Amino acid sequence: MRGLYAIVDTDTLNARGVDPVAFAEAVLEGRPAALQLRDKQGTAKTTLSLLRSIAFLARRAGVPFFANDRADLALVAGCDGVHVGQEDLPVTAVRLLAARAPAGLREGLPPFRIGVSTHDRPQLLAALTDGPDYVAIGPVFATRSKTDPSPVVGLAELRARVAIVREQAPGLPVVAIGGITRRTAAEVGAVCDAVAVIGALIPPDTGPWFFRAARDRARALSEAIVGGGG
Repeated sequence: MRGLYAIVDTDTLNARGVDPVAFAEAVLEGRPAALQLRDKQGTAKTTLSLLRSIAFLARRAGVPFFANDRADLALVAGCDGVHVGQEDLPVTAVRLLAARAPAGLREGLPPFRIGVSTHDRPQLLAALTDGPDYVAIGPVFATRSKTDPSPVVGLAELRARVAIVREQAPGLPVVAIGGITRRTAAEVGAVCDAVAVIGALIPPDTGPWFFRAARDRARALSEAIVGGGG
């Protein structure tokens, strides 16, 4: 995983009257390294419907697609994996759930992947012992996507934590998240493998060129992150 980890956040999009599926399709045209649906307020039924729709688009685009929090829905929807937080099912439990999924549920799909959020060094060290497929570190900068965000990490501490991952789990992708913009994407991309972005993907104007602008933002972010040197 190298480049833009694009997050489709339904709370932000619904507040703007934007269809999450159409937005996801536009972002996929920008060729991100991965895509995630973050649907914190949705019911299981509505989230599953969104996951299925976007999973189809992501598979067609050849982009790995992750659900946020809900491992059960991710498995049923045919997602490539799930991203879990500190209050969600632990990685070991998600592995067990995936292993016990009904035969044929994931027929033809790649192995189920699990990413985990970490907000301090103890959480990071604990995550590494669980064997996730990637770890996320953040928030790097101040963010408005969470009502009760963890303390800001900053670039210097991000570098230190990435060094811990490189030493203890060589080859494990590291995703930085939290308040990252197009202006800061390159310097963050120079430190880690992928950069997760929510707000910087969304154009300020919801006029007729909105989706084209979203595609262009995704493309520009991808180029900035990869150009950062990682």
